[in-house]
Amino acid sequence: MTVRTVVGRGVRLGALIGVWPAGIAGGLCLVAAVVCLTGGHDGTAWTLTSAGAFAVLGSMAVGVTVGTATGLALALAPRRLLTRAPLRGLLAALTAGLPVAALSVAALTGDGYTLVSYPPSIHFLTWSATLTIALVAAARSGDIAGCGADL
Repeated sequence: MTVRTVVGRGVRLGALIGVWPAGIAGGLCLVAAVVCLTGGHDGTAWTLTSAGAFAVLGSMAVGVTVGTATGLALALAPRRLLTRAPLRGLLAALTAGLPVAALSVAALTGDGYTLVSYPPSIHFLTWSATLTIALVAAARSGDIAGCGADL
């Protein structure tokens, strides 16, 4: 199994991780832009359309980056670690989850805000998304590393 193959599988996982939030954010912004456009608010519609485009591109970029990092970590890991499903899953989960967690903390604490400044719903959404990404990466780690599916 070559490094390029494993990283390619990781990129496919990253595209899968990035496409769900991209579709949701892009769809919501597009619907809101159409509503604003029919209401005569052209400037707001343009702002929402560009925000949706940035959300889609940003989500896909983060997803592909996370997938590439996960594939690279699994490609460079020792073979004895890859043969043990719990260790391989833990490596994939940490590689995929930690950057997303750091990015979300950085996004929430920018502009002088602290994590306490936000309601619990934002924290629940952020950490549940991070946990979902980590669990998907852990579940798919066998396929990415070429060790077969974990049962």
